[in-house]
Amino acid sequence: MVKIVCEGKSDKNKLKEILVFLDIDCSDDNFIVMGNKSTIFKENDDRYKTLTTLIKAQKIEKILFIVDADYQKDNSIYGGYYNTENALDILIEKLNIKSMSSFYISCNPLSKDGYLESLLLSTVDENLKVCYDEFLDCIEFEEKNHHKYIMEQLHKITSPKKPYDLEHPYFRELIGKLSNLFKEV
Repeated sequence: MVKIVCEGKSDKNKLKEILVFLDIDCSDDNFIVMGNKSTIFKENDDRYKTLTTLIKAQKIEKILFIVDADYQKDNSIYGGYYNTENALDILIEKLNIKSMSSFYISCNPLSKDGYLESLLLSTVDENLKVCYDEFLDCIEFEEKNHHKYIMEQLHKITSPKKPYDLEHPYFRELIGKLSNLFKEV
C-alpha cells in the first residue's frame, strides 16, 4: 500500500480529483489527513506512530507528503517554500522513512508561495482570472483569505470538463510524483 500525507480534507479531495483525471485508482485508505500544516510536523502524532508500525509490518511501500508552501510572512517557521522543504526533510529524517518517502510542496510555481489552489490557478488564463477577481469585487466579497479558494471553485463550475490543465508544465512534477507513487513496487 501507498500513503499520501496531506494537510486537510479539501486537499485530499482535490488530490483525489486529480488522481481520477490521471486514471489512477485510490481510496481514502491511501490518505493520512493531518488536519493542518503544523500537525504535519509533529513527529509524535499518533498517525505517524500508526504509519511507522505499518511500515515495520511491511504494509506500506511508499509515502508522499503533499504540503502547501503557504506564506513566510504568515509563519516564519513553516511558512514559505524553503521553510516547508526544510521542515519536511527534518520530519522524514526523524521518522526514519527517507528511503520510502518523497514530498511535493504545492504553491504557485513562479512565486514559490501559496497553496494547492495557487498551483491550480497558476495554469488558468490570466484574462479569466481577472474576470473571477472582478466578479468577487462586484459582489463585494471581502474575505481575501478565501479569494483563491473561491476563484478555484468558480473555475471548476465554469470549466467542469477540464478544471485542471494537467498537461501544463506546472503540473509535471506533481503528476510525476503521484504516478510514481502508485506505480507497482
